[in-house]
Amino acid sequence: MKKILALTVAALAFALCACGSTESVNANPDRKEISICTVDPTCCVDGYTEHTFSDGYVCRDNFTPKREHDYLEFSYGAEKNLTRYICRECGTEKLEYAETEVSTDVEIDRDRARPSFAGLDVMACAMIIERNADDAIRAIRTAESHGAFGFMVYISCMDPEERTLEKFERIMYCTDKPVLTIAYGASTFFPQNFTSEDMAEILKLSVLAGAAAVDMPGYLFDDYGAMPGVLKANMTYWEERGYDMSFVSAMPKEVCGNTEVLERQKRFIDEIHALGGEVLISVHAGVTMTSSQIIALNEFIKDQDPDIIKLVLSGNSKDTVIEHLKACMELEKLQMAGAFDCKFSVHGQSTLSRLMCPMFGSYIAFCVDRYTEVETNIQIELDTMVAILNSPEFKGAK
Repeated sequence: MKKILALTVAALAFALCACGSTESVNANPDRKEISICTVDPTCCVDGYTEHTFSDGYVCRDNFTPKREHDYLEFSYGAEKNLTRYICRECGTEKLEYAETEVSTDVEIDRDRARPSFAGLDVMACAMIIERNADDAIRAIRTAESHGAFGFMVYISCMDPEERTLEKFERIMYCTDKPVLTIAYGASTFFPQNFTSEDMAEILKLSVLAGAAAVDMPGYLFDDYGAMPGVLKANMTYWEERGYDMSFVSAMPKEVCGNTEVLERQKRFIDEIHALGGEVLISVHAGVTMTSSQIIALNEFIKDQDPDIIKLVLSGNSKDTVIEHLKACMELEKLQMAGAFDCKFSVHGQSTLSRLMCPMFGSYIAFCVDRYTEVETNIQIELDTMVAILNSPEFKGAK
């Protein structure tokens, strides 16, 4: 009601400015009103009366508030605890979630088969950023009821007393869907000063607790600030071993070129695999790159033997998004030909790139189930991405 009142006041103000006073309308003695047109309100715009005068002067008055949307209930299929509505007139969509009490009771079955995070054709992954196990469980189960395929849990954002084997087990076993754990050194959400050793240990602990996979940052065990320079300095070494190093000119961040560090990272990856977990290597390049550079960088990282490569790029223009899509299509062709044997997730720091790349072969769509003060709207809404990935058009295209 307040919004309608505000719109009405604004419209009346516009009318006064447009029509002016009676004196302004009659200022020209030759001005005569030649037509009156009444426009009815819709659910998108206010109604009004438009007056046209002989000298071309036009003004509007008698504004009426726009109507309420005329919603029709519809569904994409069997969606639990969710009702969708669409306006018959303008197509505006509205979602209503059934508010239900979410249990935090968890039955831990250590004999169950560990779910695979890399085992799907595409992954609509809900971000879970909570301070304690109970809230993480509620968030996971709520996102699962909204269609999430899997979950990315920021275990480094949890309070110190919550980062235990017992608490992690409750999180990993609260769902049958795969959970990827992530532990960055300096979290954007809740400040945590983790060393590389801290990150490695907490990630291993999560796999012992049943996590399907871990996110290993490309800077693990490395000197973050020196990485682009070291990579460039060692470029000839890698070129002599047959690598296409065209991506080095872009000076991407989080790409390790130090052979000793890479060997240490490889041992960590082997440890995770030995524990039954999968590894996603994440690189937040922080630069724009061409499709050929993106492909070359993925090929370089692939030899670390990860199960998934996540490459996050800069740039939100249409041209940069096109480069992301071209890279996705080419990497998918290499996969189908057996020349690229791990999953890849390529996208830019833009909504358009995050939305479209999964449609062109990128494996993971990182989503937000409910926006909060720590879950940013750069990520795609979960229900939007799930609807796209479950649509007959998308599945038919695959």
